[in-house]
Amino acid sequence: MSKLRSFRVINGRTLFKCHSCKSTRMYTIPPGVRTRSLRCSKCGETTRCTFNRRVVEREQQSGKVLLFCDDGKEIEVNLFDISMDGLGFEVPIRDVMRIAVGRYVSFKCPWNPQLLSQGRYIIRSIRGQRVGAERV
Repeated sequence: MSKLRSFRVINGRTLFKCHSCKSTRMYTIPPGVRTRSLRCSKCGETTRCTFNRRVVEREQQSGKVLLFCDDGKEIEVNLFDISMDGLGFEVPIRDVMRIAVGRYVSFKCPWNPQLLSQGRYIIRSIRGQRVGAERV
């Protein structure tokens, strides 16, 4: 069974380090690829990889959180990752039209109240159901 690990992508390349035999190899990662399974060239072990292209490291988080819009709307969303500058989440398809780029929102995390208690965020990108927000 493959393990999930995060690797940093710089200039379209990542340094893959096998968790079993510790051998390293450079791989080219095409733009837009977020996850991929990589196989170690020495021991053959397969690792499920997520790729981080941000300058600031992002932490993988997952769970349901509540999004509050400025107009009082409340939407339950799926949290995916958090960084020092913002977060990424997925909105249910029925609620995608309720948010827009440039809107201010805040979050409440029922399972960890301190996780998202730092105030307001602004929506920076929307791709389908995937949304990115930056801390204000």
